[in-house]
Amino acid sequence: MKNSTHQILYVSLFSAVGFLLFMQFFTNDSKMEKSENKEIIQSNLIVNRDSGNVVNIAYVNSDTVSKYYEYAKKIQKDLTNKRSEAENQIKSKYFAYESLVKEFEKASPIMGDREKMEKAQKIRLLEQEIMQVEQQLSAQVSKEELRLTEGYIMKTNEFMQDIGQRLGYDYVMSYRVGGAMLYANPSHDITNEIIELLNQEYKNIK
Repeated sequence: MKNSTHQILYVSLFSAVGFLLFMQFFTNDSKMEKSENKEIIQSNLIVNRDSGNVVNIAYVNSDTVSKYYEYAKKIQKDLTNKRSEAENQIKSKYFAYESLVKEFEKASPIMGDREKMEKAQKIRLLEQEIMQVEQQLSAQVSKEELRLTEGYIMKTNEFMQDIGQRLGYDYVMSYRVGGAMLYANPSHDITNEIIELLNQEYKNIK
């Protein structure tokens, strides 16, 4: 069997869950509850020129959040383990297939026609089995990735709704290099504060 068949799963298994680590944080308007956050909020005030209202806005670097947010690291670890388990299952069958093919090629010159047919049939059956296992494991891993990703996004959104309201922001945006936001004033960056608060929230549910 060609290596390309075997590589199909690897491509699927090692595809990044890029969207897993990219989220948009949106929070409702509320009053600040803690005096220690006043300086942060005041530095992020923006006046709506049409209405004259003051809008509290800030942003976080989503790449940095995904690197230091404990929940994100756990999800990445869980997905890596799932992919490794699936890969190991395929490897064991693939090695058995390669060994059988080598044995067949080595002994083929001295085999009778009937024995050749039996060996060739055995190889074909093993090849089909490997393809089926690849498809099954690929589907299982994809399903698990979706489940973990959805749980991560929903729970993190809950955290951010609460955090944004407690800090008194109208909007907490997500910034990353190459993303939709082309420029963000560093004075509005609250990444470190958000990472700390997200980790506190995650610790409370563990």
